Amino acid sequence: MVIFKKNISKKNYIIICLSIILSAIFITYGRYIYNDIKDLYLASKSFYFNSDKLTTNRAIYQVDNWSAVDPYSISINLNNSKNNLVRSNSDISYVISYICSSNIECSVSSEEGILLTTENTDNFTAVLTPKGSFEDGDEAWIEIKVNSTSPYKKMLSGRFILKVGKIGLSYSIDDENNRPYFDFRITNSLDYYIVKEAIDGYDVGARIDKFTYMNLSNADRYKCTSALITLDFNPSDVILDMTSNAYLNAQSVETINIDGYNYVNKISFKMDSESSDTVRFYKADSSKDYTYPFTNTSSVVNFSYSQ
Repeated sequence: MVIFKKNISKKNYIIICLSIILSAIFITYGRYIYNDIKDLYLASKSFYFNSDKLTTNRAIYQVDNWSAVDPYSISINLNNSKNNLVRSNSDISYVISYICSSNIECSVSSEEGILLTTENTDNFTAVLTPKGSFEDGDEAWIEIKVNSTSPYKKMLSGRFILKVGKIGLSYSIDDENNRPYFDFRITNSLDYYIVKEAIDGYDVGARIDKFTYMNLSNADRYKCTSALITLDFNPSDVILDMTSNAYLNAQSVETINIDGYNYVNKISFKMDSESSDTVRFYKADSSKDYTYPFTNTSSVVNFSYSQ
């Protein structure tokens, strides 16, 4: 009799555990199922409210190369399209709300708007400005929500996490579908140079400010580096613009042979202190969108640097 009760108890215990697990799964995925059903319903009303970065199921992005020096801008696009031919048949009013971590100041370029049927798209920009000092590995974040208020209600949201990876240096890719090229943008916020070869008054490894650097001769400037940038990439996917300053002033260039032709697949070039540079690449497949860090979580061009 005692054994029977124990068996019943174990059985009930298993049932309870399974119920808890199934409940957790339902809570986790129930929201996604509800949002998908709601999207189908709104689509039946010819209502389309979408974004390139925000989603109904809360998109999450992480930037691993934030410099934590300059303000960081995030451009968010909204649209009223199902595809190139089908769009919403009425204007869509919306409001924007946001919160962010305490180690940054955050703002958006507007807090409300109207997505017009005559325009099809609208956009706004979020700006994150660091407060205080950061160290490698530190994080900051902003959470953005956009709610349509008429003719139907729908919420799009996203969380953007900025993680300090290389103090003073950051990069991004500006791209879009069906464009033959993209721009690889690099910002160097470091305000100093490192002496790589001894010059008059400074030993190897000495740090000098940009004003001292500007007063050096051209020969001595060549012996200093603020940041030596290295980009490597697969020419089967992207081809370097050979007219770019990065290529024309490259410290080193590597090539790879593909089908009997030599293609550049790696370059290294110097960047001045507190400067920015843009390197253009042409896409083998123009339908690709290599936008980074948002849209894609990894860069098609590998970035590294040294001093």
